[in-house]
Amino acid sequence: MATITEPARDTAAPDEERIAPPRAPNPFLAKYGRLLYGAVGLGLFLLLWWWVVASGTVNPLYLSTPQETARAFVDGLADGSLGTEVWPSVQRAVLGFAIALVAGIGLGIVVGSVPVLRKLFEPILLFFRNLSLLALLPVFVVFLGIGEESKIAIVVWACFWPIFVNAVGAVGGVERILLNAARTLGAGRGYIFTRVVLPAAIPAIFPGIRLAASNAFTALVAAELVGGAHGIGIYINNAALRYQTPQMYAGILALGLIGILVNGVMAAAEWRLTGWQRGLTNK
Repeated sequence: MATITEPARDTAAPDEERIAPPRAPNPFLAKYGRLLYGAVGLGLFLLLWWWVVASGTVNPLYLSTPQETARAFVDGLADGSLGTEVWPSVQRAVLGFAIALVAGIGLGIVVGSVPVLRKLFEPILLFFRNLSLLALLPVFVVFLGIGEESKIAIVVWACFWPIFVNAVGAVGGVERILLNAARTLGAGRGYIFTRVVLPAAIPAIFPGIRLAASNAFTALVAAELVGGAHGIGIYINNAALRYQTPQMYAGILALGLIGILVNGVMAAAEWRLTGWQRGLTNK
């Protein structure tokens, strides 16, 4: 008896036939997308800022427009009234940050390398890392006065703890397998410390360094408000007391731009010093 063969059926699922191939990413957006979105976001922020003042939602006595702020910023740089106040603040912040960097990394490495010291310092770290700097301003003023010493000491204090805490955790958290492998190959303590512990700890220390760099100017402005003759914090405070609103926001703008510059420098330094690990983490 002859058999009837059924026609071959298409076994492909209908949904699979309708799936379109993924679109190739736009090369322009892939290269400049972050910059483009950032510019759009900044433009929307400036537009909202202008509208809040122009519509009368906020009194111009309390908030100047972006145009007035930019004009006051440029004029302050041109006549030197702003630039002469920024430079003393930069000097104090850099000096305080440098002292905190050396002390924080040095003490952090020592404490992090000795388990007993880590246990002894744990309650102290827990206390001081959560202590507000503003609460300590009167203490610095009582001991050091309102001169340069107290301002630099406040910056050192604000920068020291993020660096110290991260250094202790980074050195103490180095993988035991790396240390054991180095010992198995006959490496001495000095070699292990300089060639294994420090390179492995640097990537974990840098977040504390970047946080400390941003804390430097935040603490400095608070310190300068206590007293002094020159500084960006004093410039902002004097402008506020005289109801010079554009000048006040021009000082705040200068402070923000300095923060962006400092963050860029720290990011570049981190990229340079931790470049060895990118080949291990990126495909």
